[in-house]
Order: sequence, then structure tokens, then C-alpha cells
Amino acid sequence: ADSIFLSSNSLQVHIHKKTGKIRYLTPDRHQILAESSQHLTPFITAGDSGYTVQQGFTLHPDEGIYGLGQHQNGYMNYRGKQVTLVQSNTDAVNPFLISTRNYGILWDNYSHSVFEDSPEEAGFWSKLGDGIDYYFVTGRHMDDVIGGYRHLTGTAPMYGKWAFGYWQSREHYENREELVSNALEYRRRNIPIDNIIQDWDTWEGAENWNQLFFDPVKFPRPQEMIDLLHQNNFHVMVSVWCSFGPNTNVYNEMEKRNLLLPTLGWARFKYMDVYNPEATDLYWNYLKKGFFDFGMDGWWMDSTEPDIVNANTKGATVYELERMANHHLGSFTRYLNTYTLPATESVYENQRKTSEKQRVYILTRSSFAGQQRAAATTWSGDIGADWPIFKKQIAAGVNHSMSGIPYWTFDIGAFVLGGYGGVFQNGVSDPAYQELFIRMFQFGAFCPIFRAHGSDAPRELWHYGDFTPTLIAFDHLRYRLLPYTYSLSSQVTRNHSTLMRALAMDFSHDTATYNITDQYLFGPSFMVCPVTQYMYHKPPMATVPVPPRVFKTRDGRPGLHVSYFKDTAFMVAGTVQTEAAIHLNWYESGRPGYVTDSTLSIIWEGTITPFETGLHQFQTQCYGPKRLFINGKELNDTYTGVAAFSEPIWMEAGKKYSIRLEKKNENPGAFHVELYWKTPSMLTEERQKETVAKTREVYLPKQTTWYDFWTGTSYTGGKTIEADAPIEKMPLFVKAGSIIPMGPYVQYATEKEDAPVEVRIYPGANGSFEWYEDENDNYNYENGWFATINFSWDEASQTLTLSERKGTYPGMPEKREFNVVLVNEQQGIGIAPSHVFHKKIHYTGEAQTIPLH
Repeated sequence: ADSIFLSSNSLQVHIHKKTGKIRYLTPDRHQILAESSQHLTPFITAGDSGYTVQQGFTLHPDEGIYGLGQHQNGYMNYRGKQVTLVQSNTDAVNPFLISTRNYGILWDNYSHSVFEDSPEEAGFWSKLGDGIDYYFVTGRHMDDVIGGYRHLTGTAPMYGKWAFGYWQSREHYENREELVSNALEYRRRNIPIDNIIQDWDTWEGAENWNQLFFDPVKFPRPQEMIDLLHQNNFHVMVSVWCSFGPNTNVYNEMEKRNLLLPTLGWARFKYMDVYNPEATDLYWNYLKKGFFDFGMDGWWMDSTEPDIVNANTKGATVYELERMANHHLGSFTRYLNTYTLPATESVYENQRKTSEKQRVYILTRSSFAGQQRAAATTWSGDIGADWPIFKKQIAAGVNHSMSGIPYWTFDIGAFVLGGYGGVFQNGVSDPAYQELFIRMFQFGAFCPIFRAHGSDAPRELWHYGDFTPTLIAFDHLRYRLLPYTYSLSSQVTRNHSTLMRALAMDFSHDTATYNITDQYLFGPSFMVCPVTQYMYHKPPMATVPVPPRVFKTRDGRPGLHVSYFKDTAFMVAGTVQTEAAIHLNWYESGRPGYVTDSTLSIIWEGTITPFETGLHQFQTQCYGPKRLFINGKELNDTYTGVAAFSEPIWMEAGKKYSIRLEKKNENPGAFHVELYWKTPSMLTEERQKETVAKTREVYLPKQTTWYDFWTGTSYTGGKTIEADAPIEKMPLFVKAGSIIPMGPYVQYATEKEDAPVEVRIYPGANGSFEWYEDENDNYNYENGWFATINFSWDEASQTLTLSERKGTYPGMPEKREFNVVLVNEQQGIGIAPSHVFHKKIHYTGEAQTIPLH
């Protein structure tokens, strides 16, 4: 009388007629999820109207919840947590939530949104929508649920095999010679690599920002350059933006057609309206003529939030985008999080229309629901070099993958050393930074895409002194595992699988796995346990804000005298006032009323009275250079792009020193200048040596036997162990029943396609693995041109069965040699190929069963 039941073989839905609330039930009517509250509040903004919407749910007390994209909060499980779903430099949104109770919720709203799990209920809130709109997905396991998400939003296409090799990048190669010479140096040193990236500045000057062709002086003869790299088995990716400088042809053509957004960006560029197909088609025409026709292999689509004004916070994104004029589809209030989707998807679709001979590859800084169908990898943005920031990348990448967008990476080495929370200032000469780099590199070798990048210091592997051999060893490991990784990438496309997996995905029966933030699975077999704290070299301490209590004006009042000028030459006077400290941060509410233009300069003056005697070191965090004077002497500094560390200066406690800070600015939009320091006690503390154990705790999930990859030692699951973690090793465990194909040592992904393959079997449970191969590039696989072989291990009989090969493709090796190793403490361990095998299998496509006892 009061309810409607809808039933299928796998789900029942109970709808209460009066309230409209829905309960989702198993076929035998056990509750999976239930709605608990609903709120719609009328909302009107400039150019748009609708409702602010909120939907609450009742969760089971002991379920774990994941997904929602990539966020820098360090949480793996979002129980009891709040997550703001807004794009920023280091945060990427996908409003898909997934639960250990094998369901998911796709919150179908594009505006500023929040997910929160409180003691009362869990739910979504969105600023603007036409109503409450979400999709409920359920399945037998979490892979099924992700499969349901991709059924709704699109399949992730395959990448070329080369994309799963090593990528080398830095910010940035200055010219053709630097790009090519670094690539060829890898070949000269026999270090495996497939990909070289040219970051931004393929143009000359900000007025030519993103002109979409190689500057003829800096990068002459681009066809010859790319041909040379291709001849040396490199693939090339170039950084392109959706914004253009005013001197570029693409800017002028888009402006004539009214295809640019009106707001002036931080480099005085303007972004295109990606919601207008006319704009994205024109964009592709320029990409094709300027890069693709020369053989460009991939696109680095930077700043797709879009980052109009260096919007490094979610609040700044909301503020800057929501005050923009409407675009082709409507308001940014309604479409806040979606810019990245049409930006990337239009390039994917246009390249496929142009050529099917090579698979599309896109790297981008933002994501949204459905972006997996655009062949887009998300990277975690401009992170700083520090151990806690590094650790947060694990949960960020895993949750991004579990929200259904499977390809993710991060800047190995961090984007900047001393800014964005980074603490380093001495680059590759600093053993403490070298240690962080190698631990990031080890983690990166087990990410879907393996890529080093950053500013302030080179990232090429030969710059890391005594650590270089270990870096090269993990590079070799990545390449030896390509048969495993590439086969699993086909499962992503064909069966909606996920490479980077929270432990809870495969061990949902073990609640001890739900909140682990520094372990994850790479595919079904490897449990990866990155080392996320230093063991050998203590890192520098982070600076802290210089407190207001140390500042006085020249006439003795608290604070500093601040003069604002309306030009960059400190000539045209503006507002004069007293401020408590040097802490301007005009991000989330815009500039104050007394600042009328982006062109300005500022002087802070007064005195500073330190409370300790000894060396002090200042750090000014801002974009662009500045000048800091103490007692009239300008302090030299090391500028790291977003922060400047001064030379240490001796100061006495209780003694007054004059201080003056000068800053010029011509960039539109957000702006910050903040003064930090290290006091003598901080500098002393960071120099104190500590003895740290060369181990880390590892939890081994229940009901499974685990093998140490390095030693072959087996452990029973359901306990925590102290795993060895010297600098040359990252704790790595393999699940019993795993079958791991490992290729030979190679210099690039497709070097030895028909070479013998080592097959490591980890006994203790039944297992299977589907070997996949195809032409390594192009889209013929979509028409069935690929081959598979199923490997099955029967624990009871100790036999390995290879199925009959299914499928074929042009150039397929008709014969293969598989060298089988049954892993123990003497055989099948570590990176190096085994020399003793339990069985050599000569495979010609027919089924075989091989006893190994």
C-alpha cells in the first residue's frame, strides 16, 4: 500500500510512495544502501538558477568507502571524512563513490559539491542542479561496480605498449639540443626508456604563449628532430594548453569567432571555450598542423581545471570560475568541474578521426566522470618535495583509480623542491633529496604510468650519484614486468579492470585493510609497500610563518608599514596602511578594494626583533622574484619558482633590525606574498643526526600466503611484519597463486617481442593469468586483432596448464618460449632473470599441461 518494489535477478529497489526515499536490497531483501534525507533549496545566480541539492544515505557501520577522484588529504577510506569536490592544481574530481559492500554511487552533478560522512548519515551536497540526480551501481565485487561506472560513462581505450615504459621530463628543456641530447644520453648509457617530454615554452615569450608550433629558433627543423627521436626508439609528447597568448594566430582566430573566455589569465593569456565544438575543432586544426603532422605521439594537456589565475586551492577555483561570464553551454556555477572533459575528449576524438594508426595518449591535470574514454591519464599536479606530501600521493592515486579512471601518475621527484610545501633547496647535490627521489621512483615504477618530472633540478637518472644504480635497477624491473602490465591494461579495456587497487578491493573480508594508506595492489598479484619516511638522511625542516609579534613599525606600533603602488616601479602611490605581518593571500575572495589593477608593487617596512640568537633563514613564498633587506643589506636567495630561500643571517635575540620587502607584480588574478623563516633552534634541530631502522611495517591481508619478492620467503596473512627496506629495496610482496610473466632486459618496450619469457609461479593457491599481445599500437584490437593465452596453476596437482591460443594479429610470433620457475627462497627472486628453470615450454599455440612437482 505504501511502497513499490522493483525486482531483478540481482537487485531489489524499494520506493516509499509518500517520501520518495529509496532502499537498495539484495534479491533476498538484505539492505545494501538506503536514502535517509533529501533537501532542495531554490538557488539563483547571475545567468542561471535551479536548486542547491543534498542527498543523504545510511551506510553500514563497518563498510569502507573510496573513490571521488584524487585529493591531497592522505585518506584512503572516507568514512568519517569530508571531501570538497572541486578541481584545483593538485585535486582532481570524479564524483563516483565505491564501497566494500560492492556498490557505487555516481553523483551526477557538475557544480561545486561536497561529500561528507558524519555519524548521522553520509551524503552529497551540490551548489546548483535541477534536482537530485545520481546512479546506483552494484555487482558481485568492486571490479563489477567499476565496470558499471564505465558502462555508464565509457570504456578506457588501450594505450600503446610504449606508454607503459619510462617517461623522462623536466620543467623544461630549453631548446632542441637539450631535448635531443638528454634523450640520446639515455641510449648511450643503456638506461631503459621509451618516452621524452617537452614541457611548456616551445614558444618565445608569454605573449606567444601556447602558439601550438615549435619556435623556429629554439626548436628548428621539428620534422628532423622528431624523426631522429623516433629512429632512436623514443616517443615524444609535448605540453599544450587550452589558453593562448595575445600574439598567437590561434588567439586571434578564436577571438574573431568569439571562442575565448573573457577573463585574462595569470600569464595574460585567455582560455578557449571548450564547451563550444567550433573552438575544439579549431584547436585540433592547430595541433595537427603544428605538431601531429610531424609525428607527435602524445599530448600533455596542462592546466585543465582551468587554472585561470594559479588557482592552487579549491576555494580559489570556485571564486575565479563562478564569477566568469557564461560559456557556450551555460554558467560556470553549473559546470564548475567539467572543463577538463570536453578539452581532453575533443582531442581524443579528433585525433582518431585523423588517424587510427597510433593510439591516443593524453596526460592532464584534472579529471571528471567519463574522462577515461578520452585516453587521459591524470597526474597529481604541482606537488612539493617533502615526505608527508609524497605519502599522500599513494591514497590520491589509489582513490583516483577506484573512482573508475584507471590511469594515474605523479611527478617523481616532485614538481618543485622548496615551494608548494617542499622543504629542499640544494637540488640533486643534497643526499636527503636524493633519498626522497629514489623512494618516489620506486613507487613510480608501480604506478600505471611511470614518469619523472619537475623543476629546480634535473630529473635524469644519471644525476643521482650513488643512487643511480638503484634507480636503473627499478627501471629494469618496470620493463621486465611489461608482459604483466600490458596484459593487465587489456583487462582494463576489455573487462573494466583496475591496475592500482586499494587492499580493500581484493580483501574486503579483512576490515584491517580498509584504512591502510601506504600499501596497495598493482594488478591482482603485487602488494606494493612504498617507503614514505627517510631512513638515511634527515630532510630539512619546513619553514614557519614569521609571527606578527616580532614586527613593529618604525614608530613602535605593532605590525609593518605597507605601501601599495599602482605601477611596478614603486612610483605611483596607492593605499598606505599597517599590516600585522607579511601574509597576503588573495586567492579565495579576490583582491581587496584598494587594489584596482593587476599591475602593482608593494613595500613592507619596519623592524623585526627575533626571539633567538643565531642564524636565521628566511623564505619568501610568492610567484616571481622579490627583494628582502635586513638592516639595509639585500639577502641573496635561491629562487625555486614559487619560493625563495635567503642566505642565513646572524641575528641576536631582543635586538631590533630594520626589514624591507619589495615585490612587483604584473600577473592578473590571484596573488600571494608570505614571509616564512627558520629560527636558530630549527636549523640546529634539522642538523641533528638520527638513527632510523631500515625497515617498515607491512600488513599482510588475511586468508592468503604472501611471498617476499626479493627473497622468496613466504608468510601467512593476517599479521603485521617488519619488512626489510634498505635503500635499494622497496618492500614488495606477491600473493600465492600468482603467475607473473617477466620479459628480458630491454632498452625500450618493443625491443625483443619474441624473446623467451620467464614465468614465475608463486605456489600455495590456485591461480590464473591471461597473457595478452597485439600490434602494440593502432586500434586494430578493437576489431579483434589480438591474441590471448590463459595460464592456469593447479595447486593440488602442481600442474601448469596453457590454453590453446585464441586470436591472431599481423606479425604475431607463432612460437614462444616460456621458462617456468616455481618460486622459492633460491629461485625466481628479485629483478634479475632466473638461470635455472623448472620447465622450458616451447609453445606453438596448442594447449599444454605441464607437471612441476
